[in-house]
Amino acid sequence: MTTRPTIAIIGAGFSGSLLALHLLSRGADCPRILLIERASDFGRGLAYATGNPAHLLNVRAGNMSAFPDQPEHFLSWLRAQGDAMLPISR
Repeated sequence: MTTRPTIAIIGAGFSGSLLALHLLSRGADCPRILLIERASDFGRGLAYATGNPAHLLNVRAGNMSAFPDQPEHFLSWLRAQGDAMLPISR
């Protein structure tokens, strides 16, 4: 019986969470993943943790796919969220 390797990812911001996602997408060959984060939320990271709803990213949503073979992935997900992702008007 062979055991899967274990990989510990320190930091569950965007980069750490995305790394875990890509490793897990290997299916049956995927290693065991330990995602370690001191904050209460995974995936936000410093760049996305702002409390200001008017904060804008400095890159177009169409250029933000996490999957090279699916360049429209993030944009499709964003469109599916509807108005829930729109900033609050003041």
